Amino acid sequence: MFLLAEFSLVGTGIVVLVTVLCISYASFEAYRKKTPERRIRENGQPVLAVLVMANSQFLSDTKIPMAPALTLVTFDPPSLRLLQEMREIGSELFKLYTCDPYMVITLPKHQQAVAELIKNDRYVEGRRNQVPLEMTGGRVLYMVDTMLERKRIPPHAGHTRALACMVTGTDQGEIMVLPYEDELAQRIYQSVGAV
Repeated sequence: MFLLAEFSLVGTGIVVLVTVLCISYASFEAYRKKTPERRIRENGQPVLAVLVMANSQFLSDTKIPMAPALTLVTFDPPSLRLLQEMREIGSELFKLYTCDPYMVITLPKHQQAVAELIKNDRYVEGRRNQVPLEMTGGRVLYMVDTMLERKRIPPHAGHTRALACMVTGTDQGEIMVLPYEDELAQRIYQSVGAV
């Protein structure tokens, strides 16, 4: 009788353990299957981004569906003035990218550090680096590796370099370019005069 009760207790423990494992696995799978876009939309905020550099073949060949790029992102409210400032800083960053290594060592330390970061142009999903405040006039800006999907690139991107994005987190997180027709994207593009 005692052996039967002990066996029953062990059996109940195994059933509870298996149930907990099944629920945990199902929860993990539900999270894993949640698309990145859905996750970003649920947890993110819309932001203005400026295209710093992208694969030139992607920009010229409309048959390429997606390509990595480097964008400059801020959490400040979008405005035409902000877009202009970000474009200027983006141009400075691109100059650091193309700068001869022998010239880089003559630059101030903060520019040397940025040049080293930006010259590592291998796409790393989720990589985000704050631009030194000395280069931004005190504004908090991030260099962010961003995957560009052709269907989401606005028609004015080549001229304005403005991209409406959704971003999670601040110093780290996920990013996606919003579809051009998206209401949030349209608000950002209107606020910077890019419609």
